[in-house]
Amino acid sequence: MAIACVVAATPNIAFAQSTPPPERAPQANAAIEEIVVTAQKRSERIQDVPISITAITGDSVTRRGINTADELTTAVPSLTWQKSYNGAPFIRGVGKPIVTAGNESSVGIFVDGVLQISPLMTNFALNNVERVEVLKGPQGTLFGRNSNGGVINITTREPSHKPTLDASIGYANYETVEGKFYASTGLSDTLAVSVAGAYYDQSDGWGRNVTTGEDAYTEKSHDVRAKLLWEPTDRTKITLTGEYHFMRSQSNAYSPMAGTTALDGSTTAGFYNLTSDYDTYVRTKVGAGSLSVRHDMGWAQLVSISAYTDVRTFWPYDSDGSPTANLQGPIWETAKGFTQEVQLVSPSQGNFKWVAGLYYMYFDAAFNPIELNGAELGGAKLEIFGDTKANSYAGFGEATWTFLPNTNLIVGGRMTFDSRSVSGHTDVDGAPGAVTRQSKNFSQPTWRVTLNHSFDPDLMVYGTVSTGYNSGQFNTGNAAAPAVQPEKLTAYEVGFKAQLFDRRFQLNASAFHYDYKDLQVTIVENAVTLQTNAAKAKIDGFEVESTIVPIPGLYLDASVAYTNARYSDYENAQFYVPLTGGGYTTTTGDATGNRLQSAPRWSMTAGARYDIETDAGRFTPAVNYTRRGPYYWDTQNIVREPTQNLLGASLTYTSPDDRWSLRLWGKNLLNDKIRAWTIQRVELFGSTPSAPRTYGATLGVKM
Repeated sequence: MAIACVVAATPNIAFAQSTPPPERAPQANAAIEEIVVTAQKRSERIQDVPISITAITGDSVTRRGINTADELTTAVPSLTWQKSYNGAPFIRGVGKPIVTAGNESSVGIFVDGVLQISPLMTNFALNNVERVEVLKGPQGTLFGRNSNGGVINITTREPSHKPTLDASIGYANYETVEGKFYASTGLSDTLAVSVAGAYYDQSDGWGRNVTTGEDAYTEKSHDVRAKLLWEPTDRTKITLTGEYHFMRSQSNAYSPMAGTTALDGSTTAGFYNLTSDYDTYVRTKVGAGSLSVRHDMGWAQLVSISAYTDVRTFWPYDSDGSPTANLQGPIWETAKGFTQEVQLVSPSQGNFKWVAGLYYMYFDAAFNPIELNGAELGGAKLEIFGDTKANSYAGFGEATWTFLPNTNLIVGGRMTFDSRSVSGHTDVDGAPGAVTRQSKNFSQPTWRVTLNHSFDPDLMVYGTVSTGYNSGQFNTGNAAAPAVQPEKLTAYEVGFKAQLFDRRFQLNASAFHYDYKDLQVTIVENAVTLQTNAAKAKIDGFEVESTIVPIPGLYLDASVAYTNARYSDYENAQFYVPLTGGGYTTTTGDATGNRLQSAPRWSMTAGARYDIETDAGRFTPAVNYTRRGPYYWDTQNIVREPTQNLLGASLTYTSPDDRWSLRLWGKNLLNDKIRAWTIQRVELFGSTPSAPRTYGATLGVKM
């Protein structure tokens, strides 16, 4: 707030960074949309940024029917997603399976420059989106810790002084009703406000619980985000944001996989059915607020982003997903945190550009508690309490030097200091257990060196070496467990970005090699999910993305990703051995040479749309196809996901004045059975399904 007051009181100078990059002379037949990104903390054309990025505009998010972040996988072949009660993204094979309280992801998710401190925040609607950037490879310099796999950078729409309304309402099978809106207006010459909301209600389940008779896999959610924009001078912009998200779903429910037998002898009741003795669900509430201040001082732009988040989750839990009350109980999970980032960003002109900043983060994540009971405990009741706290401090800087015409050298570095602590105890039948406390400090430098050369405005080549760091952690569910050591990654990448044939054809490609050390992996001990370290892995691969506009109105795109991700040294992995009659026992095995989980060797996407203009309006048929896999869900490489084939299509009518639209759409039209998540436990190997074939209609209005 002090920064806001100071910058509002200083004299006027024109914005340096708010002014878009200089426009090049328009071409008569230019057809591919130019996308501006902020991957390097300044506004730049995506084709000028020497990082492998897939950027998706808000319009593309709507056209593709991408409603939540996990559906970005239909547009980004190297992105996979494990979705349960929270979300776990993987990029190029780097990520973590479902992470619990205090255990952070290996892929950073940012919304309007704010790190989403908890994986519980990743399953909400992509509403009011201006742009999504998926940055591949470690982003440890500018985005910091816990971005080894990359970053998903989401930018939402700013308030407009012009009265604006953008709304839609739709209906789909499984008795699904959904609606979205964005409304904005000016309050004065210097003030503007916007409100965006989303509502989703799928009341008919994809299947049913054959034990209780209730529907299985239903979902309800609503989200609201409000922004107040104050521009006291033409060089100062202050944005205050408040948001609230609610979700109640059965994304945490699972049942025995086909071909397996649970500990009690039960087997699958069907891909979309459950066998649990009671109906599980997850209910998550998120409240968050942020203050963004941007002020141009002439020689640099000052940026301050302050944010606070409070997350509360409750989920009844059935450990074995079976009709027998073996091990179950409710779980209360909370996370709250504060982040503060201050940046100085130089003007974009000249032969030397730079960014410098400071970063602070605090979070407190807890189980309050995990409550377990059932036959496995002999009638006892366990209450597991755990609380993890973290303070993280960092300073960073990056400079770009044009030392030869059209040739840039980029050098950047970051120093991060993390202080973490954990406390916990287990109560048995109400009798308090002994409290265990641990604390530990971690620190790590990360850096990036990049050389890029532009042969002309439409062809750029680059090579880069970068590093990433995931902080060491404690296990909130078992405070006595040893600390998990930091995870480190060094990436080597070369690539090019090209636009050809008067920018009707765009081709971007990259090849990479990763050295991956001390991987933080998931194991299960005493019914609690824990993190531990693997040894080493190596990842090699390449990606190609293309877009072509052969004739006006026809847009074609295709992408392919190849990833060879294997453990190069992992001798003490947790392996499972099936027991006669059902269930499993654990042992130690050698996973060296095995493939990393959620890392398909081949993935591809393809899409087409055609705008047909008539006197009655515009008709737009579109189709998109994603093929991915096969891949493994576990380090042992025994739980294999078959090749996935996702086909989507839509037909959109838009009125001549562009105010009204009607969209008919379908997803997973081949009705492919795809798993969203799997779990391996001694009680069972279980899985949660992704959505079956869905279809519906959406009516939209813009004013």
